[in-house]
Amino acid sequence: MKRTLAVAALAATTALPAAAQDDFYAGKTLTYIIATNPGGNYDAYGRLIGRYLEDALGVDSVVFKNLPGAGHIIGANSLYAADADGLTIGTFNTGLIYAQILQRQGIQFDLDEFEWIGKAAADPRVIVLSENSGFSSFEDLMASEETVLFAASGVGSASFTETRMLSDGLELNVDLIPGYQGNEGEMAMMRGEVVGQVGSLSSLQPFIDAGNGFLAVAIGGDAEPKAIDYASTDKARSIVNLIDAMSNLGRLTAAPPGTPPERVEDLRDAYMAVMEDPEFLAEAEKLGLPIEAARGDEVAESVQAALQQSPETVQIISSALNVEVPTIKATSEILSLEDGNKAVGFMSGDEEIVAEVSGSRTELTIDGEGATRDALAVGMVCDIEYDPNHEANEPKVMACTSN
Repeated sequence: MKRTLAVAALAATTALPAAAQDDFYAGKTLTYIIATNPGGNYDAYGRLIGRYLEDALGVDSVVFKNLPGAGHIIGANSLYAADADGLTIGTFNTGLIYAQILQRQGIQFDLDEFEWIGKAAADPRVIVLSENSGFSSFEDLMASEETVLFAASGVGSASFTETRMLSDGLELNVDLIPGYQGNEGEMAMMRGEVVGQVGSLSSLQPFIDAGNGFLAVAIGGDAEPKAIDYASTDKARSIVNLIDAMSNLGRLTAAPPGTPPERVEDLRDAYMAVMEDPEFLAEAEKLGLPIEAARGDEVAESVQAALQQSPETVQIISSALNVEVPTIKATSEILSLEDGNKAVGFMSGDEEIVAEVSGSRTELTIDGEGATRDALAVGMVCDIEYDPNHEANEPKVMACTSN
């Protein structure tokens, strides 16, 4: 009997990912930051994944920390500033990609610098209308001359941003009431406070299945009708296609910048082991949480590509959100370089400015050729266009000449 148990234990150990056999995690606690209130699908995904990570990593426990607010910015800020020891991870929505592109106030992170662990889903976006909205189709909404109200999460969240973009591109008479968390938007539809909502299909499917609302139009996936069929202008098609691309980055999980590479690989191995666990997949299906996973290195490439939008696309997003991004232009020698050339000192008029150069958003050239910030040197003369409203005076453009 003992030999049978020993063989079974050995087989079980062999089946676990390398991370689970690493003594680093034994007896430790993993903190999982969830950038929403308890309830709703972000919370459901995070808690389900976290429960299975406990065994896959071999930690003593997983502690869930809900940090809602500011369209997931508060949770992402906290994760970015957390100890990079491999014991803290977090989840937040792709609306932060829009927020970073537009440099929204309050952002204290760079998505390009997170250590990406994985993503759990590719979740089509949908516009759902309540059964008591007075509408029976998307055509009815498009034809409405009266302005109607939609629910949304915080300003800067995916639901807020994409509702504004779709309203602008498809010329919908929609105003937003932001601030709904979890399933509060669905409850607001049932109470008649709002008539609709933009969100992920998996989040809103139970509301539809319960007979409380109907799918008016879908962006991505196989659901019908499709928003692209109602996009009659280049601007509308660009907006729908961008949202479609974002929908493939569903339910992201990341670790703080600077997490040791071996810990990042441990976390990625464990995460993907969870994504392939038959018991996890069965429980996710039972909860109505679709799984279409990808490993963190693939996610990192997708996030980086999403951040590299053309000026035309940025203008579309900015226009839809009525976001002004004023800039100041200055020509100056580089006076100082710190923090691995991330912090650049220069003169703007008679004022000395210190600006943080983004590795993903700042367009940097030296002698007319694309360059990275590690090639900068004190004394170089640069034409700099920077945003004085950004807390770090982040440059949009730096065109420098070598000494």
